[in-house]
Amino acid sequence: MFIIGHALTPFLGNKSLPVSDFVVNWLVVKLSYSILLLRRFNVEISNGLEGNKILQVTCSEKGVSTGVQFLDFNSSFLVKFRIYPKTLIWCNLWKGPNCVHHVKFNAFVGNEKFIHDVCGSRKPGVCFWQAREDGVYVRNNLTGAFKFMYKWDIN
Repeated sequence: MFIIGHALTPFLGNKSLPVSDFVVNWLVVKLSYSILLLRRFNVEISNGLEGNKILQVTCSEKGVSTGVQFLDFNSSFLVKFRIYPKTLIWCNLWKGPNCVHHVKFNAFVGNEKFIHDVCGSRKPGVCFWQAREDGVYVRNNLTGAFKFMYKWDIN
């Protein structure tokens, strides 16, 4: 149980107002979300496929697509955006040469949990994904380490 006192003194006199853990947690979530709101962020998709295979990429947000991008080995594609309420960016990747292997995933979800748990942190303002032979990896921004996230499906 938390007590809010001084800020409410003009309204409550000398009384303190008990606040439940739920309310405090709700305030913390709202404040952390407001820190994210309108922040610039990027999703970067990189082709780390062996044998100079082409990576086909398309990402979407609220029905707006980036269009199909073809990435050569070691090249990348950057999606720039601002974080708004309920920001969700999902991407489809196909690995060459015949684009039979496919994966669809959420490349960005506009909340602290996703940014911390998946991207590693808000800095440097990017969630970096890399396509490899066995699947798709995400880089932890704090450590630089890559984590396996999704395996390729066969269409």
